[in-house]
Amino acid sequence: MKKLLIIIVLMLVLSCNKSAENSLEVKNLLTKISTLEAQNKILKDSLQRNEEEFLYSQILLGISDDAVLKVGKKNNIVMLFQTYGRKLPKYEIYRIEDGKEFKVGENDGTRFNYEFIPKSINDNSPEFSIKIPYKGKIITIPGKLMLEVEN
Repeated sequence: MKKLLIIIVLMLVLSCNKSAENSLEVKNLLTKISTLEAQNKILKDSLQRNEEEFLYSQILLGISDDAVLKVGKKNNIVMLFQTYGRKLPKYEIYRIEDGKEFKVGENDGTRFNYEFIPKSINDNSPEFSIKIPYKGKIITIPGKLMLEVEN
């Protein structure tokens, strides 16, 4: 009976000790989870800032199919963002004439074609505005081409 009592007491002591170890282990795991969640939030914020900075850093380039454009003749101009081949959020394309914006299309790629018909030899610098909606605000990317136009 004495041996049985010793065994029971020993089991209780060991199980209490094990419970304390489990409690400490759970506390350590909860601390690690909190740390990882904080690091994850920092990484998400960093990625979002990086994406926004990427959008703001875009430059719009235009390359005409022909070196010299003719007045009244349709010309194709390939418009490119400097980061070719990457998918962008859907954006709207505006042509600016006499200070007014006219929507000419929309896209989500880094390349699009624009058909340009010069009205005169002075109509040699079409201006564009690309508007990208991003997180409740609009990122605007301006573009202006310098083209050679003749009659």
